Amino acid sequence: MVAVGIEESYQSHRGKRFIVNLLWSWMGVATTLLAGLLLSPYFIRKLGAEPYGLWALSLTLIEYYILLDLGFRSATVKYVAHYWATGDPAKINEILNTVLLYAAIMSIFLFGFCTAASAYLNRFFHVSPQYLHAFRTLVVLVSGSWCLGFFFNTFAACLEAVQRFDLCTQASAITTIVRACGTAILLYLGYGLVEIGMLVIVSQTIGYAMYLYNFRSIFPQLRLSPRGASFRALRQLGSFGIHSFVLNLSTMILNQGGPLLIGYFLPAAFVGYYSLPNRLLQYAGEAVGRGGSITNANTAELQARGDTQTLPQLAVFTNRYSVVLFMPCAIILWIYGNRIFQIWVPSIAQFSAPILPILLAGYMVAVVGQFSSGMFLLGLGRHQWYARALFAEAVLVILAMVWIIPRYGILGAAWVTSISMIANRGLLTPWLVSREVGFSFWRFFRAIYGWPFAASVPVVALAFSLRESVLPGRNWAQIAMIMVLVAASYYALALFLCLPRAHRELLQGWVGRTLRFDH
Repeated sequence: MVAVGIEESYQSHRGKRFIVNLLWSWMGVATTLLAGLLLSPYFIRKLGAEPYGLWALSLTLIEYYILLDLGFRSATVKYVAHYWATGDPAKINEILNTVLLYAAIMSIFLFGFCTAASAYLNRFFHVSPQYLHAFRTLVVLVSGSWCLGFFFNTFAACLEAVQRFDLCTQASAITTIVRACGTAILLYLGYGLVEIGMLVIVSQTIGYAMYLYNFRSIFPQLRLSPRGASFRALRQLGSFGIHSFVLNLSTMILNQGGPLLIGYFLPAAFVGYYSLPNRLLQYAGEAVGRGGSITNANTAELQARGDTQTLPQLAVFTNRYSVVLFMPCAIILWIYGNRIFQIWVPSIAQFSAPILPILLAGYMVAVVGQFSSGMFLLGLGRHQWYARALFAEAVLVILAMVWIIPRYGILGAAWVTSISMIANRGLLTPWLVSREVGFSFWRFFRAIYGWPFAASVPVVALAFSLRESVLPGRNWAQIAMIMVLVAASYYALALFLCLPRAHRELLQGWVGRTLRFDH
């Protein structure tokens, strides 16, 4: 079996560093997820379904700006990780200054364009007259915040490249806390979309300043100057980034195309109905998918050091453990999802809850189970076919949604999204990775999903029986109890079924030191 061959010797020091980075990443995502869970129902209750839909729509529009990145962010992670591993600070400065100069030029252009184009938003979207001015202003404000981020998030990419996810997460967590608390206060005081947009700029600026300060503290050789940029570095970044650009383009279309088309064909409130369960799964999936960002940097470092023996282990275990970590959440959302929505957002539960299980299937197989595979190919610089396949998926999804949404609404959009995810990212992507690491597709696929899904069978049966008897999920106390029972029972099984002995000992040692059971 493939597990036997690749589970023998996962390097202890690398495993420890990977776990620490992953824990910090999860903490950042947990902060974002908690803020979203608490704020979304309060937002809807204070402002209504349409303003929430416009908020989601503005964020959807802004996400498309990442296309102007041209794949330079992923190229920055790749080459900064490479030159950090080989000890070449001059090349790091050259890469960094080239990216920053490009980002500054494009940000100025983009903000001017967005300010002018905001006057024509009503020609595309169904916005009530009383919200039109606020929507236009909000788009300009969030665009300004994004343009600042286009420049300063380069330093966040550098922190990822050198695998300082602790520093990166601290900055993002503080930003999220400031934004969430500020938004709650503004809503309580009766303010609306424009004021929340202003808060976004303030909170994001705090995070951007922290990214710069943190990277400078660990890289004192940093020298920022337009003269440090070069056409040589631009060509190097572009040759790698062109395929990453296709990936970014495809990802944006897949993530945001649905809400935009819903906003075009249906009233704006339906964007919120669709976006709420979709974003819930995005946040939850990102919590485990953060391993993909770490995989990208690790793969680039291993390739730079010529350590090809560890690469296959990385390809299997990052994906397998993502599935293991997400499985209790998937079980709870699948069995109790409708009742959670009835408690959480009762005013829109009838529209949003039916979408959840449809999207959950796609996220479980394709996003959680294979996100690290895409980042693995990216770290190797062998992501060309992955990018092309994702672009083909995006084109087919948009064409299908143009026909589906007017006829079948947001449920039809959810089915299109989920089926396309499973077909491309759930099946084709692992085939591409298995070819790179020299495994047969089915052995690679089984090594990732086999034991995690086997461990879920008795837990699913337990959750179903509890829902029909003592824990029907009528209130948050019962939901909390079922979460604890499902997570405890599943992880207890997974500890012995899904973790090889070496990893189990590593985890037990880390827990023991953390709890001071040993020294």
